[in-house]
Amino acid sequence: MIFSAPRFVVVDDRDHHLLAITRTFQLLGTPCMGIRYDPAEELKQDHFKGVRCLFMDLHLVDGQASTDQRRHYGLIASILEDNISRNGGPFILVVWTEHEHLSAELRDYLDQNIDAEKPHARPLAVLSLAKEKFINVGDGSIADPEELKQAVHDAVVANPQIAALLGWEADVLLAAGDTLAELLKLVPAAERVSASFPGALDTILSRLAREAVGRPNVEVNHRTAITTALAPILADRVLNQEVSAETAELWKKAVTRHNDDSLKDASNQEAGCVNRMLHVAVPGSETILATDWGAVVELSEDIWNSDDQLRQVFDGTRLELLEEEFKIKAADHERCRPYLVRVGAACDYAQKRRGPLTYLLGLEIPADLKRSASAPAAEWKSPALVLDGTQSPFRLHVNVRFSLSRPAGACEAWKIRYRLREQLLMLLLSHSNGYTSRPGIVQLPSK
Repeated sequence: MIFSAPRFVVVDDRDHHLLAITRTFQLLGTPCMGIRYDPAEELKQDHFKGVRCLFMDLHLVDGQASTDQRRHYGLIASILEDNISRNGGPFILVVWTEHEHLSAELRDYLDQNIDAEKPHARPLAVLSLAKEKFINVGDGSIADPEELKQAVHDAVVANPQIAALLGWEADVLLAAGDTLAELLKLVPAAERVSASFPGALDTILSRLAREAVGRPNVEVNHRTAITTALAPILADRVLNQEVSAETAELWKKAVTRHNDDSLKDASNQEAGCVNRMLHVAVPGSETILATDWGAVVELSEDIWNSDDQLRQVFDGTRLELLEEEFKIKAADHERCRPYLVRVGAACDYAQKRRGPLTYLLGLEIPADLKRSASAPAAEWKSPALVLDGTQSPFRLHVNVRFSLSRPAGACEAWKIRYRLREQLLMLLLSHSNGYTSRPGIVQLPSK
């Protein structure tokens, strides 16, 4: 997909209003997509995938106000539920009305009536602007575009947290452009002609990919290989961008509670959601293979439910593993689920060396579960994790003494739970290396 979804989207039922508003944004140098609302036609979800500011006429039905405002509010709610992307990110809803109390009523209506299963469809803020100030509602002629730009800016900046996040996204887009520009500088000037440019760029991309993930792994996922090479450059440019005094001041207003002693510690639920975002990749949002470094896969039920097979693989029965190794009381056995975590040497993974893949035995244990005894030294545990907002927080406990090795081809069909991102995976690997290589030291008793 080489075309980016629009960040500014306008929905209106009148063609001349729609044309005037979109032209106003274009005169400001801001790409804006106009969508004419027709009750007889479905809106296209793709048009809303990247929306950050959604401008919508408050009265899309009949084009005028009525005593039954809930009818109009309900229509807007259904449009949001049907079209806002679950993975699209936050957006602001700006409604055209000169009556601010109506936008407040709409905000309350959306807070209470948007489908609880679709929280992504709920706007971060509902703002109001009077359309009459910016265009002639009679003939659609444009007033001063700068006035609309300033009005939108002032409305957004009134909430510094929202303004800062939208500004951050714009900074990332700018940094991405800078990163691509730096990449293209590697192409010699003599080869920047139509006939030579593609081949020269292919050479550079191929070299980057091979150095980033190792020659054998490029074929697995070419895009991931290039992203691995460019991501550190992009992150550095985002972190070290020169920002204006206005932007710096905006961030100071947006982040104010970091030194607040009264700010309560995060609950396991809150911490689990944050840790999932930072340290865990889940299927659907990212491509994950069962053979990926850090992949957490389900242990086969055939193995877990067979003491004979468990003895062959882990030298212990299910009861022995749960109670003697993971210290789980009999009453809590069913609350815990076994998983395997793909580990191994980073160089072997990068170079796709021949040999069986190594997985460590792990157990997802609810964060509130009390175990029968202290954990053994061989055990590593993750921070609290929550994969989705509906489940209770848990921790992944991994005992590095229990490993399983299989050829890559035998693992490809294993069911994936999630993948530990590299920072968290390295903590597990560090614990494993420290445990398996610890020296045995005989100490004399102190006198």
